[in-house]
Amino acid sequence: MTLYISDLDGTLLSSGAKLKPRTAAMLTDFIENGVNFTYCTARSINSAAKIMEKVSLRLPVVLMNGVFIYDTVRNEYIVKIFPKREQQELLRETVIRLGETPMIHSLIDGEIRNSFLENSESIKCYVNDRKDDKRMRPVKSYEDMFSGDIFYAVFINPLHKDELDRVFTAENGFAHVYYADVDRPDNYWYEVFSITAGKANAVMQLKAITGADEIVCFGDNGNDLPMFSVSDRCYAVGNAIDEVKAAADGVIGSNEEYGVTEFIQKETITRFDYAPAHKEEPDKRCFEQAVKGALERERTTIGTLNEKTIHNALKRYYGGEIDHEAKIGGYYADAAGENGIYEIQTANFGKLRKKLSKMLRACHVTVVYPFEAKVRNYSVNRETGEINSSSVRRNSSYSKLFLELYRIKEFLTNPNLTILIAGLEIEKKTLYEDSRRIRKKGLEKIKTPVSYIKEIRLENKTDYLRFLPEGLADSFVKKDIERLRCPTDASLLLEILEFVGAVRRVGKRGNEIVYEIGRD
Repeated sequence: MTLYISDLDGTLLSSGAKLKPRTAAMLTDFIENGVNFTYCTARSINSAAKIMEKVSLRLPVVLMNGVFIYDTVRNEYIVKIFPKREQQELLRETVIRLGETPMIHSLIDGEIRNSFLENSESIKCYVNDRKDDKRMRPVKSYEDMFSGDIFYAVFINPLHKDELDRVFTAENGFAHVYYADVDRPDNYWYEVFSITAGKANAVMQLKAITGADEIVCFGDNGNDLPMFSVSDRCYAVGNAIDEVKAAADGVIGSNEEYGVTEFIQKETITRFDYAPAHKEEPDKRCFEQAVKGALERERTTIGTLNEKTIHNALKRYYGGEIDHEAKIGGYYADAAGENGIYEIQTANFGKLRKKLSKMLRACHVTVVYPFEAKVRNYSVNRETGEINSSSVRRNSSYSKLFLELYRIKEFLTNPNLTILIAGLEIEKKTLYEDSRRIRKKGLEKIKTPVSYIKEIRLENKTDYLRFLPEGLADSFVKKDIERLRCPTDASLLLEILEFVGAVRRVGKRGNEIVYEIGRD
């Protein structure tokens, strides 16, 4: 069993300590499919749980650089490592002697509280970021600051670092880490805790608790080096400091480039061979035969399902006669063959989520979206068969498709998924009772595919860029897309493009977000 353990800030989280939607979606899919994942952070459970709330973790997590191990299922601490009383007293004496103004984390009346001098400038930024945190405990004196059972101290830009190094040693029963703030690089954090805590010790305890055979760690900053030292494999994200990169077995993508989740995906998801048929241009003759077979089926009522002509024709076109309604992992596929399975889906992509989660780990999956690119409309007298009127409509809007893609967006970066847009010419007959063409409920409408015009495959982020309008500048905002007549809803388009990494946010222009094409 391999256990993947990631640091949060600067490693799994993007700038601003944000968990990107794609990261959350990928982690959730990993965990649901049996991947063992957890995190090891300097954060407390309050701040970490809020950030990670969209990920359904099943394993314990490491908090405050190893002081706590917390069971995320039972919502309770299973390991607490506090300094001894004499160490707490040495911490208190040193802070007062040097005149430092740290934040002291302690257990007071059974609750975790963060005590600090209310006039302290050094931790002002920390406190301002946590104004609604009920653990914050401003005090007026050093005596009040050291109340309760102390387990952690945080100095920001300490005035006497060298002296702190001389006091907070392993010989005195302490461990400490010193590193730059990811979001405020001018601030340096000096954190002190028991020598028996620390990320290294906590990772080893997690290994024992979970029964893991292998530990794979990810980090970016100096406080991650201890867990690197005890892991079987360790990887630095691309934005990590040089010291961490030097200690790592390899360097992966940055925190902004989904380095951790893409690494885990490559290790845990088998990429299946896939050689799509009809990739260059639709095979018109093959499609005609598929339509003929679908219509014949309807006439003879042969088959197991009451399917519409378009759906059945596409099944025959892509799957032939092989294993129709094949069962894979408890779910039925529309068609299966040597290139994996095919799902024909006009709408309700959300219903595919559970099916995709399982099938993508068993084979390549192609979701075929029938797109009515050209529609020939006929109004027909039901009794005489006479055509009363006709018209031709061409469709260039993909807004409905992107709404459906949004419903399965967590799978769009899976290497075993292809979204295939089948651009069809459709003949649509509406049967009326008489020539007056009175619109009534229950009027019969018959749709028949006439030809296969164009096939569009979405398999990587470059494929998605085709939906951006021509003439777009290197940097752009949503209004620029709308002005150039985008073929889909601009908000939905940007949501999907950003999710798959085709575009990225680079700043603001007034109140509008500025995007640019993502770089590999």
